[in-house]
Amino acid sequence: MSTSDKTIYVVGHKNPDTDSICSAIGYAAFKNTIGDAAYVPGRAGNLNPETQFVLDRFHTEVPQLLSDAAGQTVILVDHNETAQAADNIADASIVEILDHHKIGDIQTSEPIYFRAMPIGCTATIVFLHYQEAKKTPEKNIAGLLCSAILSDTLAFRSPTCTGQDREAAEKLAEIAGIDDIQAYAKEMFKAGSDLLEKDPHDIFYMDFKKFTAGSTTFGVGQVTSMDADELAELKKRMSAYMNDTFSEHGVDMLFFMLTDILDESTDLICAGEGASEAASRAFHSAEDGRMYLKGCVSRKKQIIPQLTEALS
Repeated sequence: MSTSDKTIYVVGHKNPDTDSICSAIGYAAFKNTIGDAAYVPGRAGNLNPETQFVLDRFHTEVPQLLSDAAGQTVILVDHNETAQAADNIADASIVEILDHHKIGDIQTSEPIYFRAMPIGCTATIVFLHYQEAKKTPEKNIAGLLCSAILSDTLAFRSPTCTGQDREAAEKLAEIAGIDDIQAYAKEMFKAGSDLLEKDPHDIFYMDFKKFTAGSTTFGVGQVTSMDADELAELKKRMSAYMNDTFSEHGVDMLFFMLTDILDESTDLICAGEGASEAASRAFHSAEDGRMYLKGCVSRKKQIIPQLTEALS
């Protein structure tokens, strides 16, 4: 097979969020402008409502499902941990990684291009590739990448947001024809936060990731909403769901973030032996298996490092 005949999948993590999907689409589009292979965007799970809204808004097809990576050649975006990757990732040929999270446990047999940056969104890294190559993304790709940045940074409210993210989002918005970034972000968040009609299992896995700290495996899910009443009702449902189904999730501890975008806060629910104690050590206060964290909106920066340290 010649290089030009090779298919390379660009794929994000399981339970994909808007960044995972849009970065895969955006980076595949970029690579197809400069590469000698066929780059195809993929997904390792089902889309959430916010991401579906974004794809519909910018008239983009849903990426191909790649639930099993065995035997495939892949580029990973928005993750670099085995537990978050498509099944059988160890049996795939990984040729590149783009990410903005901590370095995980993915291993490769040969040196690869690995770009990890301490910024708010993988889509920002994708846009940097366009800029460095002196190329401009198509209008719909610009819209997807801008949406991903707004989603991951909660419209610049998250402490993970950097000047590079804001600058990239503003330039992409101009290319995409988004006149009012904040108004568009609210529209996007609203599309993704109609949660009360959904099954607790679907809510739980909308944005769920597994992590390891020492000998402890733990999972952290997150939903965001601009509706405080909706989040209050979800507290009851999700706490009951986590306790009733705990043994089904394959971890030692479960944590779930109910993040209020407007209040810039998170209600953290805990389940599993020692979970409340670990949260108390990490965040210094807990009550009845849940915790209100003012100013906390970022799983990556404000939850995972603290829990990892407490559990290690």
